[in-house]
Amino acid sequence: MAHIETPDGVPLYYDEHGEGDPIVFVNGWTIDADYWWQQNVEALAEGHQVITYDHRGHGLSGKTGDNHSLSDYAEDLEFLVNSLDLSDTTLVGWSLGGAIIQTYLQRFGNDRVRAIAFIEQSPMYRSAEDWEFGVFTEESLAEFVEALGTNRAEAGKPFIQDLFAEPRSEEQLAEMYARTMLTPTAVATTILTDLVTTDLRSQLSEIEVPTLLMYGEHELPGLGEWMHEQIPDSELVMFAESGHSPFWEEPEKFNTELASFVSRVADRERKAAD
Repeated sequence: MAHIETPDGVPLYYDEHGEGDPIVFVNGWTIDADYWWQQNVEALAEGHQVITYDHRGHGLSGKTGDNHSLSDYAEDLEFLVNSLDLSDTTLVGWSLGGAIIQTYLQRFGNDRVRAIAFIEQSPMYRSAEDWEFGVFTEESLAEFVEALGTNRAEAGKPFIQDLFAEPRSEEQLAEMYARTMLTPTAVATTILTDLVTTDLRSQLSEIEVPTLLMYGEHELPGLGEWMHEQIPDSELVMFAESGHSPFWEEPEKFNTELASFVSRVADRERKAAD
């Protein structure tokens, strides 16, 4: 467990486990790495260097009211990857994390990246006439942001329940909600607004690295298949018992699929170099 300080003075919390080709988990909205990846890190670290970290303003990273956008978070990811001198890296992003990875690739390229994995990533969360997978309208986003500011528990706990195909117990829901509260409300609403108002659809066809797509069958039916059609070198894995959080709902399958993908891509690269 350690911190590195970004150029603008924000301590980023990160942790490393295992040895081998690196896997970097890029968190979703308001989550912290230590809690949410607890079912994945140990298993994957048996054959890989697994790096988890918290976004600025989230978890155990420094709290700042400034610079909470996809571009800012992509800069932090680039700083982390460079600071740890990672290469042949697989970036794994959940929801918001996937948008950060897309922004990272657009801005910094893939010199240090061998592959990526998207967990329930949507390239656009805003509803539109030409987009059937929208989650928020302009009005519903404004209402949700206002509700978070007025009574975060009342707005946040149902949101967490909706991340899963099966409801969480009241005890676990309270635990998960407490972890999301490590992210101040102003930070949460600022990065959410930037995420929802960003359209990354046109960038999907420009992804040049192998991509693993992992989607739950109980969340936005058809999105995984649509993503698979857009990304040239992609593989789609569906999780029959999952909603928005297959890494938590079906951790054994998730860990196996991710480890297998990382190994296949590495083997393919080595054979191509021979």
